Amino acid sequence: MKLVIEGRAGRRICDWESFALLRDNAQHYIEGGAPSGRFAAMHEIERAVDEGERIVDASRLRGEVLRAWSALWKVPLKEAAISLRTRAIMTGSAEPPACRGTVPAEQVGWPLPVPGPTTCPVPRAAQSFIRAILSLTPAVVDGEQLRITCLMRRQATRHQARELRVRS
Repeated sequence: MKLVIEGRAGRRICDWESFALLRDNAQHYIEGGAPSGRFAAMHEIERAVDEGERIVDASRLRGEVLRAWSALWKVPLKEAAISLRTRAIMTGSAEPPACRGTVPAEQVGWPLPVPGPTTCPVPRAAQSFIRAILSLTPAVVDGEQLRITCLMRRQATRHQARELRVRS
């Protein structure tokens, strides 16, 4: 899946998987396994999978991404977590899980949404999402918003082809 992120500074497309990796590990390591208000904008993006589109506060999201990047830099993929929600999406479950939480992926034998060397830090593996957000918000001001649209695989391919035609 792809996330299309649009704001005053332009539009970027990134992998949903890189977003899920960063969000899941922020939830696991910083929020203690359950969503809290500390990463409300990142959790709001998760709802774009079900609803197609969400609007988030750009300044808040930038701050959350920077906090997650800083806090998770020493967490290697070998110790990365995955949320029950991400697992449900990855396995094609029609229903979201009844409860919210995270588990160490290696401990339960579940693949991470972004594969990579086990020593790779989580933020490096999540760079597609991190770069998209940081490139769209270098001079963000209070009240500025980002529109996040989730494209399923087939939609993403058509959207990317259309983007290439527009740029040519």
